[in-house]
Amino acid sequence: MAKGLTRCNVCGRTAEQVFEGQMLISIHERIGYGSEHDGSMLDLDICPDCFDKLIDGFAEECAINPIKENF
Repeated sequence: MAKGLTRCNVCGRTAEQVFEGQMLISIHERIGYGSEHDGSMLDLDICPDCFDKLIDGFAEECAINPIKENF
């Protein structure tokens, strides 16, 4: 988050620019042991449009699909 203004890390749109009723997907976690990014902080906000593009490509690479439809 940049100075209290939440932006999509991919396209840069602010939360206010995302369509009404939609929410940004946010992950804010310290990266644990076992990654080349050990100890780094992940500060990710992504708008629904960018999330769809990202997850569609990512899910195809997964042995177990991370998306549970209509859960």
